[in-house]
Amino acid sequence: MSGDSMGGDKPWLPDTSARCPVPRATQEWIESSLDWCTSEFGTEVLTRDVSLPAAGFLPVPYTATTGQIATIINRACVLMGVDRAAVQVDLFDGTAEKQRLAALKSAKSRAVGHFHMADGKAVVGLDRSEAADPSVLTAIIVHELGHVRLLGERRVTRDRRDHERLTDLLTVYFGFGIFSANAALTYAKAARTWSVHPLGELDERTLNAARNDGFQRLGYLREPEFGYALACYCWLRAEPDPPWARYLDTGVRAYLKPGLGYLARTATGTTLPTRRIVGQTLRYGSATVRVVSGPVPARWPPQLP
Repeated sequence: MSGDSMGGDKPWLPDTSARCPVPRATQEWIESSLDWCTSEFGTEVLTRDVSLPAAGFLPVPYTATTGQIATIINRACVLMGVDRAAVQVDLFDGTAEKQRLAALKSAKSRAVGHFHMADGKAVVGLDRSEAADPSVLTAIIVHELGHVRLLGERRVTRDRRDHERLTDLLTVYFGFGIFSANAALTYAKAARTWSVHPLGELDERTLNAARNDGFQRLGYLREPEFGYALACYCWLRAEPDPPWARYLDTGVRAYLKPGLGYLARTATGTTLPTRRIVGQTLRYGSATVRVVSGPVPARWPPQLP
């Protein structure tokens, strides 16, 4: 098991022999959903710099003051295309629930953020107990702001089965993929001198479990899905060698690498593999199928992994 030394200084560089790191149905969902994001939000956001967990976006030094939290919210609103004046932000304290579940060693999830509309105004709730880590806090903020863009602007409804997953994917499209992907799986003991790299059926959670007191999952996409989504994001940006990939946790980078390699072998230009057949007429046995582009169905994918 190796860590950041894998593949030299750039362990995310593509291996063109690699297969797609996610199942076919998930691949189609990611690619078609990113295509939908392009039609809904335009391509200008793809040309912007990626938001990094570093000075420039995050306040430095960071001490989790109310003012610093407000700064992160304001900056995230600008980059997510949200009118800050139209959003009410409520901070709540989830410490008690967090401690209760930790004491029980419960795998039950808890809400670290929420969104709803009240009197025509978007209301976003953020758990202040997560504010100690500005990167995790940012991941929560941009997910809730994604709800503002999707639910608040009535682009999708809560009846849509994949709306939470689509919200995670939207944060990738708007350049916050590093924050969202890194927050997808975090561990209780982060201070260590080694890291692990998923291999075969052994994922990062399995490899780390014996050396950590616990782990926390945030969001609705898993590390392989974030890895491939980020690879597709790179491809849409014509960026096969993303310099910002060094900010990704080792586990996510392990899926970004084969994702980039798979796209290098199968994508055409900036068109993603499953989107190449849009507009084509294909024959399957005795059937002729015309592939057209349109909204992602509310119950897509038909079966989540």
